Amino acid sequence: MAASAAWVRRKELEYCAEHPVYFAETYGHIEDKSAAELIQPFRLWPAQKQALEELAAHRMNVILKARQLGITWLALTEAVRLLLCRSGRTVVAISRAEDEAKELVRRAAVILRSMPELVREERAAPPGWAGPVFRAASLELTLRFPWGPDSVFKALLSSPGAARGFTADLVILDEWAFQQFAEEIWASIFPVMNRPGSGRVIGLSTIKRGTLFEEIFTNPHNGFHKIFLPWQADPARDEAWYEATRKALGPDKTLQEYPASVEQALRVPGGQFFPEVTEATHLRGPDNFFAGPVRRFLAIDYGLDMFSAHWIGVDAFGRARVYREYDAPDQKIGEAAETARALSGGEEIEAVLAPPDLWSRSQESGRSRAAIFEEHGLPLTRTSNDFEAGCAGMKEWLRPGPGGEPMLTIGRGQAPNLLRCLQKILKDPLRPDVYAKEPHALTHDCDSLRAFCVWWAGPAAPAAPRRRAVWEADQYEDYEHASPAQRQMLIERWGDPF
Repeated sequence: MAASAAWVRRKELEYCAEHPVYFAETYGHIEDKSAAELIQPFRLWPAQKQALEELAAHRMNVILKARQLGITWLALTEAVRLLLCRSGRTVVAISRAEDEAKELVRRAAVILRSMPELVREERAAPPGWAGPVFRAASLELTLRFPWGPDSVFKALLSSPGAARGFTADLVILDEWAFQQFAEEIWASIFPVMNRPGSGRVIGLSTIKRGTLFEEIFTNPHNGFHKIFLPWQADPARDEAWYEATRKALGPDKTLQEYPASVEQALRVPGGQFFPEVTEATHLRGPDNFFAGPVRRFLAIDYGLDMFSAHWIGVDAFGRARVYREYDAPDQKIGEAAETARALSGGEEIEAVLAPPDLWSRSQESGRSRAAIFEEHGLPLTRTSNDFEAGCAGMKEWLRPGPGGEPMLTIGRGQAPNLLRCLQKILKDPLRPDVYAKEPHALTHDCDSLRAFCVWWAGPAAPAAPRRRAVWEADQYEDYEHASPAQRQMLIERWGDPF
């Protein structure tokens, strides 16, 4: 009789290994604090069922979701299915803090305790039990099998080396957008699961702008399967519920925590520092912008973590266009200077604008980085260190005018990273007049452009009435024989007499 039960159990586990929805709805349980009994069978909503099928079908998954939709329970149920139905498997789950990591292990144990037909807790297994058993510690859960090696669930807190050294079959990143060291963690995780034909990732979170999570979810070419779950995924929520939530939280917070669409989730009101910057308003195609006289400037931000440079042309009417960019990490000053000079070609660069910290003297050499740039053929012009003034200058240059045309535009395809950073960088939560310094990866291009804007701020008021210039006869003669471009240059040099 016992042998027959063990055979049936093995067959059921083999079936569950291929049918994730069946496993979740037949054996899965969750905690429902609104129910009379805390532990409830996991009855999947249509949106949860669809999400689970997609999670099982794809190796690299990222889930953007509204709050309180049971997706952490869904991911843990999928993890338990993998651990229980295939011996010798490892799941690594990473959370923001230790308490949250412990909570994931506790929930996984709740799921396992609620399927006594398939598995028993080691300390409570009945006499003669011939099936899998598990034991749970604070940050680790182990399943033992009579027929194969152990399966292990490890919970880790967010740290730069998280998951390094493990070989995992599944990695779960809970509230990924809010984890510290997200870039370093992903760099250590990817080799863990990047094996041909195996290794999976489930990253889930509500939105936080300017994070690696947002970058991964919005990048269409990174190989991740994207899943979005709106607030309506819970069938119990209706418009009346949403309206009551909006009144309680306020419209901005409700839009952030309970979006109805991906567009809503990514449009956090009041969070962006440059909401005015869009492709429609600020991108311009190749036209005759530089047909007349142009003054050319190079604005840079330099550090070993990133050398960011932008070439900016200003026409005779004071309109500016960013027409080239360069971003590269780990550039020595000589390399950076050589690259900037090479990309400038034969252009006459009027000034190379740089932040004042490059003039600080090194304790080791006694020389400033600005001096070293000059030694390598790239003399710098020092700009202001007034952060608020620089941000205000950027706002003025980027602000669409009465006709919708900003004073500073970006050449289409010529500075894509600058456009991305301007659109993603957020307000500093404590100083709303400046942009946030985190995530730091977004600041380099913005700091480079700020060097230009703080050095040559756009006009804040209408220009004074124009006065006609007084020309001599030989000046008129030069103008008469000049080309259209040369005529514009003469007007810029001598003033307009017409």
